[in-house]
Amino acid sequence: MFQGIPRLMIAGTHSGVGKTTLATGIIAALCNQGLPIQGFKVGPDYIDPTYHHLATSRPSYNLDRWLLRERLISLFQEKSQDHYAIIEGVMGLFDGVSGAKGFGSSGDIAKLLKVPVVLIVNAANMSRSIAALVHGYATFDPDIFISGVILNRVKSSAQEELFRDALEEIQVPIIGALPVEENIRLPERHLGLIPTHERALREEYWQELNRIITDYIDLQRIRQIMEESCRNSENYSEDRVEGITVDELMPGQELVKDLAEGLIKEKPYPTLRLGLAWDEAFSFYYPDAIEALQKEGFTIIPFSPLKDDALPKDLDALFIGGGFLELHLETLSSNHRFLESLREFSRSGKSIYAECGGYLYLGDSFTDLAGNTYPMAGIIPLESEITKKLHGMGYREGVFLQDNFLSPAGSRVFGHEFHYSKATLKVEECSAFELQKGGKPLRRDGYACDNVVGSFLHLNFAGHPELVKHWVKTIKEQ
Repeated sequence: MFQGIPRLMIAGTHSGVGKTTLATGIIAALCNQGLPIQGFKVGPDYIDPTYHHLATSRPSYNLDRWLLRERLISLFQEKSQDHYAIIEGVMGLFDGVSGAKGFGSSGDIAKLLKVPVVLIVNAANMSRSIAALVHGYATFDPDIFISGVILNRVKSSAQEELFRDALEEIQVPIIGALPVEENIRLPERHLGLIPTHERALREEYWQELNRIITDYIDLQRIRQIMEESCRNSENYSEDRVEGITVDELMPGQELVKDLAEGLIKEKPYPTLRLGLAWDEAFSFYYPDAIEALQKEGFTIIPFSPLKDDALPKDLDALFIGGGFLELHLETLSSNHRFLESLREFSRSGKSIYAECGGYLYLGDSFTDLAGNTYPMAGIIPLESEITKKLHGMGYREGVFLQDNFLSPAGSRVFGHEFHYSKATLKVEECSAFELQKGGKPLRRDGYACDNVVGSFLHLNFAGHPELVKHWVKTIKEQ
């Protein structure tokens, strides 16, 4: 099934070892050598793939077994054609859904796709014990092949030599050993890294990152591992899952540029105009989810709640995703003309779908950490606030409680949540979902009444094409 796809996973012993920085640097360095690289990210992260995108000038795709289900394999096959695939892991190599033997973890994806793993280790405060650590990772699951390690934050050449002697005993090669380099660290805040469309990486950064990667990592060995993965793959007979065959939605760095400037070209077949909120406040969308919407006939029309005076004309529906609403409350709240345009659209009866920050934006008000309350759109009877406490994190099953434009009541969807905000819905009978974890009810969440569906739950429409089909059908029957 995977023969002909040179591939590699860059994983870590745990979070914070430098996976995204080093994966992005390796991707960029190999691109500079002329290799066609396709980036992937394990798990539901929206931000890390945007760094791969900057390095490759191609959208990077999430490999998430929970969100994509059987669609994951076909996505990997489709997007890897004629490319070298580099997959950035998530958290530690074996960290997945709790109690599910690592389901959805980096190691789980490595086994599923038969991908060799290069393991990143933070070596800053270690000595010979590093061999015990690496040996544990290399032998914990015999179906995962660790082809080498990259040691990060090595303090001296003497320490590096000690590491080489120790790891030689367990026959795990060192592919790279990087010194402490604070100037290539990527900036973070409460939801992880800062999205690339908010913080342009200067050319000097890319030059320094490329210098460090090429000086301290054996890129030739990286390439050899990837090419060997083609020849060593088993020839699986599993049926190929039918997938999207349309051209890349947003080639090159146009992912940011096109959405921000409203330059997405219309396909010849779309018949419905879907307004997509895109700016510094709203940017959490999966590229394959947008492709799934396009496949069913939506033309994507970007708009900015921060900067626009009104919605674009002649829209059939709206999609307002998550992002960083809490950082732009004053600007969003004071854009009165746009908010009235949004309310007018809602009164027209046309459908609005919103996730997380987009859901809260449709509410009555939002209170920041300082206690300041800002009026929002007033479309959903909802009061919300951001706190310093994490109120929702993890994979969830959602059972629709109401008939709506996405699905009939009783339908089950698979999503994830990650938010420091909490919300109080004033009409509980309009709750969108019963959220479940492991089949056990957690709470009600969201709003689904009339023409509006919103919640904290993030979905990937590529994993739920039936929702898009139902949405299109509902619009056409109006």
